[in-house]
Amino acid sequence: MARPVVKKQDIENAAIRLFATKGLAQTTVKDIASEAGVTEGALYRHYPGKNAMAWQLFCREIEKFSIELGKRMFEQGAPLAARVEASVRFIFEYYGRYPVQFAFILLTQHGFPEEKILDVASNPIDMVERFVDEAVRAGEIPAMNATLASGLVLGLVLQVMVMHRYDRLEIDNAVIDDVVGAAKRILMIG
Repeated sequence: MARPVVKKQDIENAAIRLFATKGLAQTTVKDIASEAGVTEGALYRHYPGKNAMAWQLFCREIEKFSIELGKRMFEQGAPLAARVEASVRFIFEYYGRYPVQFAFILLTQHGFPEEKILDVASNPIDMVERFVDEAVRAGEIPAMNATLASGLVLGLVLQVMVMHRYDRLEIDNAVIDDVVGAAKRILMIG
């Protein structure tokens, strides 16, 4: 009996699940193969190794997320407060729809080598910093350190998801409303 054709997507899904839960350093090729129900050789047919796979998957997933976030964050003509609200709500929506992928790209520390640095366009941290900097330059918010402000806003949003993952907090519309309001206060909007 011939072996079924292994789908690359099955391997990738298994890898993302493991990277999101165990982290890159603790996940082995054997773990990924076992989780996907394939041999280790099947993985090597698609990728040269675990680290290359992790980096490629990370870049793909962060790009999908960042493109959608950028549409809301930098929507031409939309008021600043509306863009902040749409962006925060989108992050919660994405987390709810794709919790494993979200954990992989934004909640798990991977320890990629320093030469593996995202470009500014696809890095959510850089996007938020640019958003704050542009709002300051446009006079929409008071002068502030854009790096610090982006860290505060992202920390606020992401920590709620970490607390949810550890069953410390239930995320509902009231929580999301509170986070939106807190993000606006950090940025001194309205």
